[in-house]
Amino acid sequence: MVVMDVLEKVKKEMLRRRYSARTIATYLNCVRSFIKANHKDTRKYSKTDVREFLEKLAEKGASGSTINVNLQALKFMLEYALNKRVWIDIRYSKNNRKRLPEILAYDEVKMLFSTIKNEKHLIMVQLLYGAGLRVSELLNLKKMDFVLDQCYGWVRKIPPQL
Repeated sequence: MVVMDVLEKVKKEMLRRRYSARTIATYLNCVRSFIKANHKDTRKYSKTDVREFLEKLAEKGASGSTINVNLQALKFMLEYALNKRVWIDIRYSKNNRKRLPEILAYDEVKMLFSTIKNEKHLIMVQLLYGAGLRVSELLNLKKMDFVLDQCYGWVRKIPPQL
């Protein structure tokens, strides 16, 4: 089976199951990486190949969530693109690393604000920073969302687009 056929089969099956575009892109990247690392006929892939690939990822310092998503993508490929009924008994990697968010020091924030010359952009960055908004939330703000005389505003949840 040709590499493109495998990728196309994985993509078609995921679309049929209504996986999100982001999940499809992630799984396809995982499958591409696996295929690139394994120089053999795609029909001869086995759970040993998957295990070795995941071990290499772990040796390179990949996070537990990266290893887990690769495992799920490769299981999906074996089962639905290559029609192999293989039980892959690999324990999920733990995601123990809880990283604290990096924050800017007061002087760094002042310097950031001072470099922005466009007043509209400055207000946008100050809103993002001060209110902790996501970019999508900022972009969806309307004039009617602000009650300036009482110093507050509304951030509305935007329903996901299908």
